[in-house]
Amino acid sequence: MKKHYFTVLIAVLFLVRGIAQQVEFQQRTLLTKRTADWCPYCGTWGWNFFKNAIEQNGDKAVYIAAHYDGNLSIDAATEITNNLGGGFQPRFFLNDADQGVSSGNSAAKLTSVKEQIDANFLQAPVANCGFEPKFAEGLLKVAAKVKFFETGEGEYSLGIYLLENNVTAFQASIGNNAVHQKLLRASFTDETFGQPIFNGNINQDQEFDLNFELELDEIQGHDYEVVGIIWKKEGSKYLPINVWGTNEITEESPSIIQSGELENRMTIAPSIITESAVVAIELVKEQQNANIELYDMNGRLVTKLYNGPLKSGNQTIRFDKTKIAAKGTHIVKLKCDGFEFLEKVIFQ
Repeated sequence: MKKHYFTVLIAVLFLVRGIAQQVEFQQRTLLTKRTADWCPYCGTWGWNFFKNAIEQNGDKAVYIAAHYDGNLSIDAATEITNNLGGGFQPRFFLNDADQGVSSGNSAAKLTSVKEQIDANFLQAPVANCGFEPKFAEGLLKVAAKVKFFETGEGEYSLGIYLLENNVTAFQASIGNNAVHQKLLRASFTDETFGQPIFNGNINQDQEFDLNFELELDEIQGHDYEVVGIIWKKEGSKYLPINVWGTNEITEESPSIIQSGELENRMTIAPSIITESAVVAIELVKEQQNANIELYDMNGRLVTKLYNGPLKSGNQTIRFDKTKIAAKGTHIVKLKCDGFEFLEKVIFQ
């Protein structure tokens, strides 16, 4: 889950978006730290426990430092910690279970937490989510997919949350230069526990698409992470079913780069290909390094259709189906310096 910022010019198709929304068949654990910046224990043994838990368990879990009070608190953190229950701080929850960590048992509890996270990681998931966050013009957008791998029954929702790493801010027992990790910054929805997925009986392999938006001034200079939690409502309590997160946030430019009346464009005709097709390209300026590639709907590269320079203005490139031996729906990608175009084609 490495961070990767880049600027693209992209015409996003409905089916193309599905490539980025692959849902892993994987169970992870939610580790939540109930904390506050004025809490001295949160800056001593609680601080070390959280740090060590992250280092020991890596991508097998998703971690949230939920400041329910103090200068780093937000309403979502307060509601999540209230939902998990209990008072005082620091407290550590694996999914909804308080681990009873204290200064006297933190070493033993660290081992116990690792054992539980390892065991959960080997379990078959009931459901999971996948998404690719995209930032453009002050909005962080998440087009999420939820897939159920087993039949289920109940009321489910998906919450999407913004975390931030490497935040320098005050913490009691450390001081003004404490570097906070996994700090819960925002919920994408006014309702802390997200958007409803379904209420009732759910079939195996059933999928749901949900869209989220969060206003942000910028992402540059921030070490952001986006986390999704599938909640199941049991009475008045929300139980975490599975979690997933990423710090890969795509930063998009406006959909069209203009120079006078010219626009960068790519079209393909026909879109349903029985013999051959023509890629028509219009470029504002010459491109020294251009690639036209064909991908299947799982995001795998099938073949390269063109590699080399492209002149400014209008030009066409023809390709034959007989030389590709592809069938079904595919994606043609034109990639130049600083932008991309994607188009769907169907080979018959």
